[in-house]
Amino acid sequence: MREFILCLDDQEWELLRLRQQLLARFGERCVVESMTAPAVFRQRLDELARRDEPVTMLLLGGQLLQEGGLEALIELHKLVPHAGKLLLLESAQDELLPLAVSHAGVSHGLLRPIDEMQLSLCIESVFREQRLIRTSETLLHALREQQKQLEAMQQDVDARVRERTRALEEANRRLTQLAATDGLTGLHNHRYLQEHLVLEVERSLRTGIPLGMLMVDVDHFRQYNNRFGHQTGDEVLRRVARLIAEHRRVNDVVARYGGEEFALLLINADHRVASNIGERLRARVAAERFPQTHELPGGMLTISVGVASCPTDGTSAASLLQAADAALFRAKQSGRNRVCIAGEPPQFGEPKAAVRVQSARVSKSG
Repeated sequence: MREFILCLDDQEWELLRLRQQLLARFGERCVVESMTAPAVFRQRLDELARRDEPVTMLLLGGQLLQEGGLEALIELHKLVPHAGKLLLLESAQDELLPLAVSHAGVSHGLLRPIDEMQLSLCIESVFREQRLIRTSETLLHALREQQKQLEAMQQDVDARVRERTRALEEANRRLTQLAATDGLTGLHNHRYLQEHLVLEVERSLRTGIPLGMLMVDVDHFRQYNNRFGHQTGDEVLRRVARLIAEHRRVNDVVARYGGEEFALLLINADHRVASNIGERLRARVAAERFPQTHELPGGMLTISVGVASCPTDGTSAASLLQAADAALFRAKQSGRNRVCIAGEPPQFGEPKAAVRVQSARVSKSG
């Protein structure tokens, strides 16, 4: 790209000599133009600005300085702020120079007659300064571009970190859920039940709000499973689990205790509330049509339910579970398809040995 040196002076002979000196010294790298009329000079500056041609140096003297003074220099500085400006002075005591340096971007002043060596040094000084400015601007532009790239990369990294964090949180949530979920039925598992049983018993004792517990066992399930196969048996367990889950209240905990046995923790449920829930559940399962149930005793699949409540039947997780288990054993021993409540006396025909829980867990299945 060409660079321009523009000269303005009303002394034509001085202007011609100045142009020859500049061409001899800088003609290979610059276009040197000289003018005597300030209006033509401004018109040329406007034209170069529109074409985005770089004006490197302005040499100013004569009529512009005499008539326009500081205001004219300030106007030129606004038009070409990055161009070097050199004043051609008639006297060393010219008061315009310090004002022009302070307000109009003027960098040098030379006395007439112009010394060729001084002129060259002044212009070379301006060239060096402008090269430094261009280099700085190039570096600054490169740094800004790099900063934009770094910010974009950082945003990308942040987005990836957020995505990985969400994925990790989701994976941890799923792992936590899997650790607490029974794989066959989708209910909570034995481990989850045991942990929450301890917490809910403690809360019941602390608040005085009763905690009900139901132990549920599918009647004759081992016989059914052996007769029709594990796949059919698994489907029965899933359907029973769904029926139990459908009859739970919002805050109740439903879990598969093991095998064909399920457990429910009923918040704010004494014997009456818990036994009513157990009875509704028993009736709902008895009304469900399961495959091949005509070969079962009674021609349908049923459940037995044991009911206990904290603190009435137990003040610890182990004692409450033992009481509900004993009630379930009584229901099984009494003919199945029924609900029995812990602490109630055996009904007519119930064996008194039903309260012996340890032996009950060995013989209860089915």
